[in-house]
Amino acid sequence: MKTIKHACTLDCWDCCSFKVHIDGCRVVKIEGDRDHPYTKGFICNKGRKHLDRLYSSQRLRKPLLRTEGGFKEISFEQALDIMAHKIAHYVKEYGSQSIFHYEESGSGGVSKCMEEIFFNFIGGITKAKGSTCWGAGMKAQAYDFGNVKGHHLDDMHSSKLILVWGRNPHSTSVHLMAALQEAMKRGIKVIVIDPIRTETAKKADSYVQVNASSDIALAMAMTRMIIEEGLEDKGFIKNYTFGFEEYRDYLRGLDMDALVESTGLGCDEIKGLAMEYAAAKPAAIYPGYGLQKYKNGVNTIRAIDALAATCGYIGCKGGGVNYANRLYPEILSLDPYGSAEHAKNSRSFMLRDFSDAIEELKDPPIKMIVISKANPMNQLPDLERAQRAFSSVEFKVTFDMFMTDTASLSDLVIPCSNTLETEDLIYSSMNNPYISFNEKASEPENILMDEYYFFRELARNMGIKGYPMDEKLEYLKKVAKPLENCGYSFEDIKNGYVTVEGLSVAWSDMKFQTPSGRYEFVSKRAEADGLCAHPEFLVGEKNAGFRLITPHEKDSLFSQHFFGVEGISKALASPEELSKRNIASGETARLVSKAGEITVQIFGSEDVPMGTVYMNTGWHKSHGNPNFLTSSVSSERGEQLAYYESFVEILRQKN
Repeated sequence: MKTIKHACTLDCWDCCSFKVHIDGCRVVKIEGDRDHPYTKGFICNKGRKHLDRLYSSQRLRKPLLRTEGGFKEISFEQALDIMAHKIAHYVKEYGSQSIFHYEESGSGGVSKCMEEIFFNFIGGITKAKGSTCWGAGMKAQAYDFGNVKGHHLDDMHSSKLILVWGRNPHSTSVHLMAALQEAMKRGIKVIVIDPIRTETAKKADSYVQVNASSDIALAMAMTRMIIEEGLEDKGFIKNYTFGFEEYRDYLRGLDMDALVESTGLGCDEIKGLAMEYAAAKPAAIYPGYGLQKYKNGVNTIRAIDALAATCGYIGCKGGGVNYANRLYPEILSLDPYGSAEHAKNSRSFMLRDFSDAIEELKDPPIKMIVISKANPMNQLPDLERAQRAFSSVEFKVTFDMFMTDTASLSDLVIPCSNTLETEDLIYSSMNNPYISFNEKASEPENILMDEYYFFRELARNMGIKGYPMDEKLEYLKKVAKPLENCGYSFEDIKNGYVTVEGLSVAWSDMKFQTPSGRYEFVSKRAEADGLCAHPEFLVGEKNAGFRLITPHEKDSLFSQHFFGVEGISKALASPEELSKRNIASGETARLVSKAGEITVQIFGSEDVPMGTVYMNTGWHKSHGNPNFLTSSVSSERGEQLAYYESFVEILRQKN
């Protein structure tokens, strides 16, 4: 039995470190690395499912080409020739911008991004800007701090109070959940703020059920109450912040009754929470990504940042607003070949405008789409329209392990490697501060299933001058070379546990990366981008329907682990709301929105407030995907798709 090191490549908070056990040529077990300082020996079911996906009978093994009679298997050599011919044709006839490359983070290895370098070498193409995940919050913290950094999980044990705000680590981050439970054992109070009574909320010391989209109102009301009581940290504000007085005056001008009413909470409840937070000294906040999936997403995270800064809980042990922890993208040489210099003809559009751009872009129009590490025909909002727009494009290519909703609409489907079939570098910009080297545990059936080698051969086939022909290990060494300036060699990454996080407390040196060098309540960068310079109270949309909330399922990341799940999708609503409509819990019902309609099995749950429907994202089209109901709108400046600004009606199933 052989054992190797590996790390999870899912787009997850934890980026867990594995021990992979191999018997002969077959991988037989994945378990957590007990020696890893972050993983500490335990992983979630999603990580274990890499093994199921490796040997799945539903996995694609050969390229598929759409014909009049359906898909037919072709060889990888034929797939290379077809792609080379199509790219060359569209570049010659319409220019390289006629090719649109869509990618997400479905597989997080560094080498899985080699297609970006390839498309740079052909002159630059069309891309999408904006996020399906965390974009508004990242922009918010960039305005406030100049960058996005978080505390090490162990630092929460220096807290006196922890606010878990719109985050459900019971389902999304097993190591944060374990740290919270350990904190509670040590007597540190944990309060969950969330519209839904999640499993994390049930395990916390206290739960605050705030109205959906009103987190900004709660943060601003708390901040104003703290200031009115004279509990702001005057020393921190004077020495390390910019623009406090302007923001304070703005808060004083707001209608406090309107803020309180927006939250659905009582004034006394908000004041009690505010006083408890201000008195904790220190308190930590762990916000989730659902908080910023509204039209006011940027301002919501900025308001929460401002709450923490008002109390001086920035740069201190046990504090922080721990949204993410961006360490490696600015250190690693992710484009070691300088390919970006070749991308003279790049253009982009906002992701919220996906369908409009495909249908309306001219000079040139979109003629070819290449999809990698993503399943947009499952995850984009307003899917009925998005699928029509996608299908209208002349030639569509998808790289994936399975016949996803996106692959099924494509013209050429190219199987890709499982993470266990490739060596790579993997890191997270969320919780885990360690970078890992993934050893190869199994050989792919064809080397061209590894995207690194597929695009290298594609470049060779097309005769692209200057395209790097390095073996993958040499490429990875070039990517990691800047880590030598931090004292780490490539061998250190392969053989040990490497992190560049020298301090467990973000911003402890008080050297903020803003124009002023201080924490900025008032941001000239935000103003230059067309936003209010300080956090601004934007009232959430009111609608007569049910607000649709669609977080991650505990055992799946987006759509990846719904293969083999039988039946129709499940949704939850208040039992009282179902009773009003004469719908029994567990009955089949229709969810209808302006965008579309799906059939679900709906259950009554006291955990879901009135006026809300709760169902997980990731369900396939065959199950009933909630993104056939969502609207294609975004947060401020289009940074984040505002999935939670979608409203539905619950109707009895037609007889």
